[in-house]
Amino acid sequence: MTDTQRPTRIYDAEHKLPPIGPYLSDTASHLQFAFEKARLDRRGTHKNTWFGRLWNVLNPMLLGLVYWLLVIVIFDRGGDSGIAVLAQILAGLFLYQLPSGALNLGAKSIVGGGSFILNTRLPRMILPISAVISAFLNFVPSLLILGVFQVLAGFPITWNLLWIVPIIAVLTVLSLGLALVIATLNVYFRDVASFLPYVIRITLYLSPVIYMYDRIADTHNWALLANPFGGLFASWQQVIIEGTPPSFEYMAAGLAWAALSLFVGIVMFLRREREFAVRL
Repeated sequence: MTDTQRPTRIYDAEHKLPPIGPYLSDTASHLQFAFEKARLDRRGTHKNTWFGRLWNVLNPMLLGLVYWLLVIVIFDRGGDSGIAVLAQILAGLFLYQLPSGALNLGAKSIVGGGSFILNTRLPRMILPISAVISAFLNFVPSLLILGVFQVLAGFPITWNLLWIVPIIAVLTVLSLGLALVIATLNVYFRDVASFLPYVIRITLYLSPVIYMYDRIADTHNWALLANPFGGLFASWQQVIIEGTPPSFEYMAAGLAWAALSLFVGIVMFLRREREFAVRL
């Protein structure tokens, strides 16, 4: 073997996947650590603010009021019930804070976890998982506010509301897969975290969050299915606002995107994990 061949062999070895089964099993055994880390991170985020964790609810509510004014006043939907429009917008924004929070926190999880990566032997996947858990915990209180608006707006209250559990579960898996991808990319390209808020905002406008899904589905249903978040947010509106079970095609699209993102995220993360300590 010549000297010129050795770097190639070393590079290949570094990017070879470790045994996935044992790695994921080890990661699962440390989920309690990820949960506790998420709790501590949340406690420190708003410790110097007056409203503290209430900002997790206030932020989407204030943003929802802005969009409500645009819809009611500027776009002249005054003929619609004002509270119903506000409730519809808030329902989407509350749910959207789960993936947006997971991606924002996940993007910085590896770069910001230098001491963890250098000084511990725990699976490094714990860091983006903890970021997603933190985003999930931030999202949960908004369900109480959403329940109040559900009543005020007169939206149907039926057993179909139980569908929110699988919708949230699939969206969490999708968010985890995307967080793994973005966390890995941000180690190599630090500008990813800077561009991410703009990407998230564009995705917000392309998804049925502040408008009803049927405005797209009537003519361009494929656009909802091609959007990783489209099918799940359409399902969310069907359950919350229309009081019906979610359409099979929308849930199937959401499941497919979640499975694909998780697979790509895990493979991509594990292939590069051994380089993280060198890149930080």
